Amino acid sequence: MALSTSTQYAGAEDFFLLFGLYTRGGEIFLPASDELLCEYLAWQALTVDPKNLKGRLSAIRHLHLRMGLQWVPVSERYRVDRCLTGLMRLCPRAAKRKLPITPQLLISRMRQCPLIPWADPRMKVVWAAMLTAFFCFLRKDNFTAAKVDSFNSRKHLTRGDVVVGANCVQYTLRHSKTNQFGLREHTVVAPAIHGCILDAREAVYQAFQVCPGAKKADPAFCLPSVAGSVVPLTHQVFVASLRFCLKAIGVDPNRYSGHSFRRGGATFALNQGVDPLYVKWMGDWRSDAYLGYVDQYAPESLVRLPAAMAAACARMG
Repeated sequence: MALSTSTQYAGAEDFFLLFGLYTRGGEIFLPASDELLCEYLAWQALTVDPKNLKGRLSAIRHLHLRMGLQWVPVSERYRVDRCLTGLMRLCPRAAKRKLPITPQLLISRMRQCPLIPWADPRMKVVWAAMLTAFFCFLRKDNFTAAKVDSFNSRKHLTRGDVVVGANCVQYTLRHSKTNQFGLREHTVVAPAIHGCILDAREAVYQAFQVCPGAKKADPAFCLPSVAGSVVPLTHQVFVASLRFCLKAIGVDPNRYSGHSFRRGGATFALNQGVDPLYVKWMGDWRSDAYLGYVDQYAPESLVRLPAAMAAACARMG
């Protein structure tokens, strides 16, 4: 089980046990009855998005199996199943996705803002990570570490995984959300756009000069430490830098996140007519969730469809 999943399950188990103790007092409430599960789900729905309630039930299932207790699948619990459906109907919550980062936002506003110290070593590394995430549709876990001391060369992108060529930068990813056991390598490429602000190759080259002595097993995007070694670019530093840049250009940072580069790159590619299957492969998606970016963030794409249909009908007379 992934560490993040184990942590989530542990928290959800504690909530359920505390709820059982509070509502049942000294009674034995495990294995959990349908009535208890329905009460717990209704209580959780007050603060938790109903679509996440199945995850809470998965944690309770894990608790039962870990303790050697009998667990009846939710699909065979009519009351619990109906309770989930009812809560989805009574407590609808629209998805609040963060906005995508666009080339216009990067070029016209952020990069040209005099308030942002792009010559600073940290910002050079952040800029290279931004362009890498945008052009390669990367999750922030691909190129940043959760904490300074949590970098793992077997899971995170290393200096040796990045090859700076004459016309592109090649990245080899050996671990991701969809490849947690490292059973395959996923190679992606960011193009060189000579003379353009959004030249990912030049940005990565400049970022590597910040720590020229970094070894192949060191983080791909790293910063020098006080002790003379290197430290990885962390989630916190990357997101904080993004928020700083957005504030500097007068944009609400709460509407964006580190994931905005992945969404922005995919949206831009789809908007340019790139085959969706190529976008799916490049971003290493296992589902078709990426197609939702077009529906919500590229309304001009929706205009093309009826326009194309109208043009086709006009040609028929």
